[in-house]
Parts: sequence; structure tokens; C-alpha cells
Amino acid sequence: MPALQAARYIHFSDKMTESLMNINKVVQDNRKTLDSIQDMAVELTRAIRSLEAVAIKYVKMADKILDTIVPILKGLPIVGKEVLEFAADAQALANKIVTACELAEKVLPGVEAGLTTADMNKLQSSTGQVQQLTNSLQGLMAAGKK
Repeated sequence: MPALQAARYIHFSDKMTESLMNINKVVQDNRKTLDSIQDMAVELTRAIRSLEAVAIKYVKMADKILDTIVPILKGLPIVGKEVLEFAADAQALANKIVTACELAEKVLPGVEAGLTTADMNKLQSSTGQVQQLTNSLQGLMAAGKK
């Protein structure tokens, strides 16, 4: 009986190493693009946080003024119904903006931390909250079109 010759075959580790090398090449080839996307996401997050801080400051001032003026306007017989409705709508919109800003204050620091530390778990856990914030902000655009 002839001696069995060692069969030649490809090891799984060789195949996996080749695949990993290909993945590494793709990442290296696209490094600048990936880093630019991350940098832009960090800056957009910071811009939204700054915008939120300005909005909350302004809205709280406007809301305080409305809280003071509306009761006075209600007591004046010369103030029309339309003015009072406008004031009520403005107060309702201010409350919605404050709610959206409070949500942004909760969500965005975690997003920024996830982006700056490349923590995918933190980013993935924030996705639903960011979607909720986006929906809240989109709702504000519709609220102002009365």
C-alpha cells in the first residue's frame, strides 16, 4: 500500500489573516475620511450645544416677560382676543423649546463624550435619544407655523 501523502490545504488562520489585512487596508485607505467625519460630528455636537444654551437663555427671558405681561393684558378691556391668543401660543411654544433644550442638555454631553473617546457603546446607546431630540426639534418647526 502506498504511503499516504500529506494533503496540502489552506489553514483557516491564513484565510482570516488575509481578510483582516484587507480590512486594515480599507481602514488605512479611508483614515482621513473617517477622521474628518468624526471631527465634523464633534463640531456639530458642540455647535448644537452652544445654540441650545443661547436658545434656552433667550426663551427663559421671553417666557418671564410673557408670564408678567399676559395677566396684565387679560385685565385690559382694549386688548383683543387675537393678542391674547398670540401670547398664549408664544408661551406654549416657549415651553416646548425649553423641553427640547432640556433634552439636548441630557443627550449631547454623552454624544460628545462618545465621539471624542471613540466609544461605540456610548454612541449606540445615545442613538435613540438623539432621534427623540431630532423629532422634538422638528416638532418645534411645525408648532411655529400656526
